[in-house]
Amino acid sequence: MSDRYRFNRGNLFRLSAGILSLCFTTSAAASESKPARQPRTETSSMTIHVPVPMTALAEQYGNIHQTLAARRSTNRDWVTLGGGTGFLKYRLWPGEQSATTTRDRLLSQSSLPFGVEYAKRIKGALTKIAECGQQDAATGTGRLSATLATTFGQGREYTLLPASTITAVEVTRPCLLSEQGVDAAPLMAQVYRRDLQGILPMVDRTAAALVPMKPAVARIWNDLQEPLLLDEGEAIWLLLNPEAIGPAGIESLSGTPFAGYGVTARPTVVRGTKPLSPHVPLPALQHQFQDDGFHVVFSVQVPIEEANQRLREAVVGQEWSLGVGTIKIVGATLYPLGHQVGVELTLRGLLPLTLRLKGTPAYDESAGRIAFRDVDYTIKERTPATDLAEEWLHESLRNELAGRLVFSIREELDLMRQTMEKGLNRNLTGGRLRGTVRRLSLEALTVQTASLAVRFKTEGTLHYDAQAEIITP
Repeated sequence: MSDRYRFNRGNLFRLSAGILSLCFTTSAAASESKPARQPRTETSSMTIHVPVPMTALAEQYGNIHQTLAARRSTNRDWVTLGGGTGFLKYRLWPGEQSATTTRDRLLSQSSLPFGVEYAKRIKGALTKIAECGQQDAATGTGRLSATLATTFGQGREYTLLPASTITAVEVTRPCLLSEQGVDAAPLMAQVYRRDLQGILPMVDRTAAALVPMKPAVARIWNDLQEPLLLDEGEAIWLLLNPEAIGPAGIESLSGTPFAGYGVTARPTVVRGTKPLSPHVPLPALQHQFQDDGFHVVFSVQVPIEEANQRLREAVVGQEWSLGVGTIKIVGATLYPLGHQVGVELTLRGLLPLTLRLKGTPAYDESAGRIAFRDVDYTIKERTPATDLAEEWLHESLRNELAGRLVFSIREELDLMRQTMEKGLNRNLTGGRLRGTVRRLSLEALTVQTASLAVRFKTEGTLHYDAQAEIITP
């Protein structure tokens, strides 16, 4: 390979860099360029995470035993045992409470001191015949260990739906009846499990009312409607344009349960001054959400005058040999050609003529470059000399041009990807935006009458992790 050929390749590489920099340049002309008018954009998905206020809920479920104790102290009815052969009353004392979070569950553990009275029906009347632990919690009192597991679902109107189950009610200390010396703790465990099971639905409903998810989601929804400045120097803005929202399940983030809500949006990228974004209120919650990933397809229009200037800087002055003489490019101009790209090249040397070159740009993602398919050209001026050159040199000249129209853009696209990913990771008023851009590709490059239109597509993920303070029980 000759040094001259490598020099020409370098110039063509600068052309590719120029095309990319037209979209992210600091020049005065580019900073005034406007985004391409786009059709209705594709839908995209993101997930917001609202922390479940576990401290308030743990307190609520820890108080369930106090609620039962209060009921027992005001309602001293006897509990019938078996087929009515025995009767029992119990009393609870304050015990130790603890709560832990395991993935998406709240586990509430309680150690409960208790005392019981035992009675039988004698001659038609209930007669107490024994007791244990009724006088002093520190003397002769039995003890139970109760564990509740609470999971969380999502309901309509942005409600959180706790659902609790009893995982264990176990005896940790016996309670011996005063006369018979019989341990009443196993009976107490059965009775208390039944009473606890009866009160759980009410406690779940009360807990659900403690967690106002809708105000928090509404605040996040408003955050998502604010334009996001992706690159301050280049004045590039991302508009998420959220339009629908649905439940996305409960998941654990850093050991804390979060209520997920999937947002369907139509994101667009614009350039220039901060765009106006009329806010729409939080819509009704949809029945379901399908996560299709976060992706943005956006186009940028560059004035044709600047595009032509960059083209000339890249190719004018190149020359190469066809064996029987050299050819030099002295002029270059873009022209519209539908889905293809047209370039008018003015040549001097062996072939002093003007070519109207056309080709279909295609992005080779694995190679990170733009190549042109179906490359061909026509001669603008037809003379006997050009007809002769066309007959003898058309194929070799076409193949030479096709081989040179390969632009490496991997580095430029990777820089753009990093810039966009940086812009998607930031603090907002109600939490933090957390995004990844796994892929950024060039979808199309089209020459229009007044501009060069370049269309890109990004694919990745986007999450909004709300801060704990956003929920106020």
